[in-house]
Amino acid sequence: ADHWSLTSGAGSALMINAGMRLGLNALLMVLSMPGSAEVLRHGDFEIHYTTFPSTIIPPDVASLHDITRAPNRIVVNISALKQGEPAAIALSGTVTNLLEQVLDLEFIEVNEQDAIYYLAHHLSLEHDLLRFAITAVIEGEPVEFEMLRRYD
Repeated sequence: ADHWSLTSGAGSALMINAGMRLGLNALLMVLSMPGSAEVLRHGDFEIHYTTFPSTIIPPDVASLHDITRAPNRIVVNISALKQGEPAAIALSGTVTNLLEQVLDLEFIEVNEQDAIYYLAHHLSLEHDLLRFAITAVIEGEPVEFEMLRRYD
């Protein structure tokens, strides 16, 4: 197919053309490479998670996903595999900054033929230390994990 769908928590879908798909897919594949993402193993599942600056996303792809490209915008990328195959999970999470402000993360699901990604974005202050608390619901079971990121 020349298109793939993007769904939000509200269940709305958006079709994306093949060129944009290749741009985002290539970016997410690079970010998922060993050394770029952390991995949490839970039974038959692997959850890969990372963060990256929004400025590395091409402008047309960022616009499509409602992600503001700016030096102070951070993107959270999470994917799940079950026995090596892409798997859908439910995600929720918060981010806490140095001022102890807690904000909810809103994940969008990006579905491709051979991958499922969940993206959320957040504003980061200069020299910020962010604590991400994520809950993944895997086959009805909540699995919690955290990641700590410093942005200078």
